[in-house]
Amino acid sequence: MKKSYVRMNGNDNCLSLGNIIDLIKKVSNNSSASQTEIFCTLFNINDVNATTISNYCIGIRAIGLEYRDYIEKLYIKYSNDNNVFMNTISSILNILNNNVSRYDFDDINSDNKLNILIEELFKIAKKDKNINQNFISNINNKNNYDSFIEFLYYAVCENKQPIYKQDISIEIDKKELEKYLKIKLYFGQTYYSSLIELAKKGNSYAQCEVGSLYFSGDINGYPEYDKSYEYYYASAKKNQPKACWMVANLMITNKVQYNFDIMWEYLNKSISFGSAAGYNTLGICYLNGKTPDNNISIDKAIKYFKISGEMGYSYAFNNLGKIYENSGDIDKAIQYYKISADMCESWALNKVGEYYRKNGNLELAFIYYNKAIECPIKERNPYAYYNLATYYYKNGFNQLNIDKSNEKYEEYMSMFEKLKK
Repeated sequence: MKKSYVRMNGNDNCLSLGNIIDLIKKVSNNSSASQTEIFCTLFNINDVNATTISNYCIGIRAIGLEYRDYIEKLYIKYSNDNNVFMNTISSILNILNNNVSRYDFDDINSDNKLNILIEELFKIAKKDKNINQNFISNINNKNNYDSFIEFLYYAVCENKQPIYKQDISIEIDKKELEKYLKIKLYFGQTYYSSLIELAKKGNSYAQCEVGSLYFSGDINGYPEYDKSYEYYYASAKKNQPKACWMVANLMITNKVQYNFDIMWEYLNKSISFGSAAGYNTLGICYLNGKTPDNNISIDKAIKYFKISGEMGYSYAFNNLGKIYENSGDIDKAIQYYKISADMCESWALNKVGEYYRKNGNLELAFIYYNKAIECPIKERNPYAYYNLATYYYKNGFNQLNIDKSNEKYEEYMSMFEKLKK
């Protein structure tokens, strides 16, 4: 399976931040208007790394949490105060018209350049398959000021990225898949029993899922790794990509008896099917010397972590960050942790929150900690609760309008203890 990023700028079918910035440059009278200038204007900042902006705009990296949070907060205020975007849009008009002026609502809504920009954004929105007709109809009834806000909010906060195009070369057994989907889609009272029965009959899709259920403890209330391996192995022999990876993963993590030959065979089999998790695990193997020659290779580990990360696997960015943090390059480490955090990986969100707290940026730390506890509970990092409880609700930070709160402290410490087990 080949997997590559869908470019979100220069793509007339995608209402993205990259396309908004590209169109502002295209419509502007100012030929020297830069991507960086427009980005900084939209997010009210003084400077940002040009490569980071490019990655956001191209669509190969999720837009940074702090930027999404900035637009989200303005948008919430906007429902009660129409003026909150006035400075932002006035500054965009200065770029469009290559001047320095103050604009009121009438000026904004009658501006020819903004009108052209909105018309072009409409054209893209109508072709974006991820946008429903209600969104188009809603904006169609708004003035240019409000329309630009809706387009910007969608592009930054709602438009999911990165997205991928894939060339899947896995053989699908349609009869097996149909039987599995009948159980999966028509969820009944005996769902687990039916799924196990189908797995015992040799259905590879059911075998893979039953392996997952035993792994997570959903069958008997506690993880049963030997049972999990049994079902995953049966599924892996029929070339199920996830099952191939899990056979290797269960061994590498010492949850079942380790057999290098089997581990290496099925790990590489998962990679042949394009498994991002498989590439990440291969990186771990080179990091720990679990290879045919038993040699550690940091360079090869980095190589495979990067491949995995480029395929959208957030944990690979965590592993890259750890390599650079262990080598003392904290700036490089944080770059990778932030990529993972921007993909909403809870451990990385907490890690970046700690970085900002230790460097005195309490507002950003608070944003990242809170985002970490919004992740699905099975992926949630418990220490984000600890940090919120200890540094904010116990001590209180008046500059963030957070008062001491015994209730919040107790609630978050309770969640910390529960998830830490």
